[in-house]
Amino acid sequence: MVNPVISHIIGTISILQATIIILAAFSFMGFIYQMQNQNIMLGEVAESAAREIVELISVYTLGGGSTSYMYLTLPDTLGGQPYLIQLGESGDNVLNVTAKLQVYQQVRVVVTPNFGQNPVHAVKGTVTIGGFTVSDTLYMPLPPGRKPVVIAFSMGGSIYVGFSSVPISP
Repeated sequence: MVNPVISHIIGTISILQATIIILAAFSFMGFIYQMQNQNIMLGEVAESAAREIVELISVYTLGGGSTSYMYLTLPDTLGGQPYLIQLGESGDNVLNVTAKLQVYQQVRVVVTPNFGQNPVHAVKGTVTIGGFTVSDTLYMPLPPGRKPVVIAFSMGGSIYVGFSSVPISP
């Protein structure tokens, strides 16, 4: 006959193993749910940035001017994680807005309305225009006291669009 102490030890170890397996399963399910939510939030960020680029280009091509910018309404982080937004192009007046986390990436294609004569392009790399450092990439969160903007400017017979940040005015 088995000693009662040994059977209690085996029973206790079995209960602990079952508890650990159940906790691991719930943790994994929570992680999957969180990642799905972050993917949805990432898509919304890409869509929001694309929509604001379209608005800025609409106003800029109608009104002209040398440089125009518009504040972007973006969250600082997505689920506590930093992210980045990149701007690329697929041709004249066709821009790609890509929002990235370490795990997910969302791409939105933007066909910009062009009411002027000049084609619209994404900035490649970094350019300094009118006191702004304009880039094709925006890393979020920004340093404290800064706000993200999308900037449109004319250069060499074309309209260029890019991201920058400006100080928050008091």
